Amino acid sequence: MTRFEASDRDRLARRHREEVEIPESREVSDLVMSLSADDSGRRASAAWALAEEAASRPEQVPVSDLARATDDDDVWVRRGATWALAEVARSDPEAARSTVERATRLVGDDDPLVRENAVVTVASVATEYPRAAEPAIEELAALRDDDDGIVRRYASEALRHVVDALSESTLTGEPTVVSVSDERLADLLDGANVVQTGGGGQSTSVRVAPASEVESAESGTADRRDAGDEVRGRPPDPADVVSPDPVDAEYDEFERLRRVGTDPLTVGHKARVLAPGPRAHVVVTLRTLQESDHAGAFARATRRWERVDDHDHVAGVLARGDGPRPWVATEFFDAGTLADHLGDGVAASLWYGHRIVAAVAHAHALGVVHGGLRPGVVGFVETLGRTWPVPKVTDWEFGRVLAEAGTKPVSPAFAAPEHVAPETFGRPDQATDVYGLGALLYALFAGRPPFTGDPHVVVQQVESADPPAPTESDADLPGAVDDVVARALAKRKPERYETVADLRVGLERVLEDRAPELLNA
Repeated sequence: MTRFEASDRDRLARRHREEVEIPESREVSDLVMSLSADDSGRRASAAWALAEEAASRPEQVPVSDLARATDDDDVWVRRGATWALAEVARSDPEAARSTVERATRLVGDDDPLVRENAVVTVASVATEYPRAAEPAIEELAALRDDDDGIVRRYASEALRHVVDALSESTLTGEPTVVSVSDERLADLLDGANVVQTGGGGQSTSVRVAPASEVESAESGTADRRDAGDEVRGRPPDPADVVSPDPVDAEYDEFERLRRVGTDPLTVGHKARVLAPGPRAHVVVTLRTLQESDHAGAFARATRRWERVDDHDHVAGVLARGDGPRPWVATEFFDAGTLADHLGDGVAASLWYGHRIVAAVAHAHALGVVHGGLRPGVVGFVETLGRTWPVPKVTDWEFGRVLAEAGTKPVSPAFAAPEHVAPETFGRPDQATDVYGLGALLYALFAGRPPFTGDPHVVVQQVESADPPAPTESDADLPGAVDDVVARALAKRKPERYETVADLRVGLERVLEDRAPELLNA
């Protein structure tokens, strides 16, 4: 995307920041807490301070807290929060991907700055994930006539990225058809393979599908125009769940396209293979070790990861090496992480959870412990048609490397009691993965971690409190889920499932009762 001149946005930001008092404390955790303050001025100050932090350290700013602040009644809070989201999206589209739906709702906000920030967020995410912006296509089209020049430009560029994505053929070689109900919208999509008008259906004016689905719907054999919840209503065929083949490439034979995140151990980049051969131009996630002091432990971890990556739901190691620093290339996740799929519905959550547990059980059977389970280490890969994306667990044994380096492998929200108080609960081991899986299942079923809030309070809760039952968050969940999650999240190791395989059996009993068709999917 050709960015709108940043200097124009920066001047606008400086002018608006003059209207609020920036707090003295610039600790991100303090600012996040202030977003919930009773005083609107304090909330606004925190939001704009986070916007400044996002401009220089976007990886440190939690997008989930910013997203919640965009619903604030105070316009200055919304302005600051949406500005911060836009800053994150401009530098790290993947991190902001989960906010696209919320940003889409905000493109019609009454406040022009909130609307502009929302469009910048959607457009920036569309640079790397154009299909994530697909639901916003009508809103973006309408904004091409907006009075705000920045809004018009970003909306047009986002539309172009979406259209370019829609114009690509599916993996089966058949073209994509974009059906629209308004001929004026069809004019904007002239880059797609096929554009037909009058086929958007009653509930939506835009429908995207492979040509075969459009043809079958028109012939009366299958009408999916108003599919609603069926748009992503089933797991993929097991035969379609595959991993890329390894690549024969050295570190300098990868073209780094953009940064996709930094953690205490590695720097990650979306990268493309430049080496000649059948795997040329394959897109990977290239992870490079930050501190050479951990080179030996990192190399051992990647070798052990490679031992377990023959499972459908373990991220594949495609290449690895030792120089100039230890590195590993793995398959690229084009559908985000677990954090992006906490609202996909009960059936999908049950399937995701079962597949993730199965992956860890497979690794444990081979003697490999993860040690750092959290949403960010579960990536998702897009699938064809109306099927759910595929979860795959990554970062195997990185938790052990971090622990040996004296760094906590997970945030308090997903930490096990032995992570925060080993002197009381023992050292991390296989039972820690049982707890970690319980925390991931809780997030899938309840839509949030077991404990939330100030990190210091969360640590205390991890040691001594029990979270509300998942069914309190979603009454549609089968009641047996509460027992499975509670046992996995037991404070003391002997009270948890003895093995991950036992946890898998417990979850499968829930599936047998609620959705037996998912067991063999």
